[in-house]
Amino acid sequence: MHVRLLPSACGEPGGEPQFLSSYLVGDAIAIDAGSVGLQADLELQRRVRHVFLTHAHLDHVASLPLLVENTYTPGPDCLEVLASADTLAQVRGDLFNDRTWPDFFRLSTRDDAFVTGTRLEPLATVERAGCRITPVPVSHSCETLAMVVDDGSSCVAFAADTGPTELLWQELARRPTLRGVFLECSFPNSLRELATRTGHLCPATFAGQLARLPAEVRVFAVHGKVGHADAIGRELAALGEPRVALVRPGVSYDL
Repeated sequence: MHVRLLPSACGEPGGEPQFLSSYLVGDAIAIDAGSVGLQADLELQRRVRHVFLTHAHLDHVASLPLLVENTYTPGPDCLEVLASADTLAQVRGDLFNDRTWPDFFRLSTRDDAFVTGTRLEPLATVERAGCRITPVPVSHSCETLAMVVDDGSSCVAFAADTGPTELLWQELARRPTLRGVFLECSFPNSLRELATRTGHLCPATFAGQLARLPAEVRVFAVHGKVGHADAIGRELAALGEPRVALVRPGVSYDL
């Protein structure tokens, strides 16, 4: 399975800070839409047909309106947005509301569609673009779903924004082909209380979640707040876990 965290800032490839969240799985599936609609490669955007939203916080949905506009072609085929009922309602109410952006959901017809929404249910697997995707509730400040993606030969989990959680690790324990987990680490240990109050991890709590995973599974630390990136990096390195790496935006990981 080929996975990329799409860049969200201008700068040297792999060296720029990461402000927004969008993972590309293969060509046709995106996990979150923070930055996918900002990519200069419009063909990359047009190949994306299914966007799975973990939740509706801005860094995970910011470029969705642009992606819908950029990928529209007249006709019945259109971008599909898959999310929980609450997240779909927030996206429509806060973004596609004819104030922030045109309501492309309302404007879509059977013969000429901009976008369609599909409701996800927790732990109910759906199949898209050759992959089976299972949404799993995690512990964040709002309703949030991790996405477990299985292409038949390997399984990769996108843990989304989360504090210490339980159901996701139970689900992954049943996945013998688990190859990688993209796990957030938003704050340094000095801000552990803030991380707890906002539903995030710091290196100390990240380590506790890491212990729930088999030793051979690769773990990519993501979502570090840019103002604390150096401290987070040092504290993660101090864990002495060779399987943990800081994710590099724009780099393709073969898992």
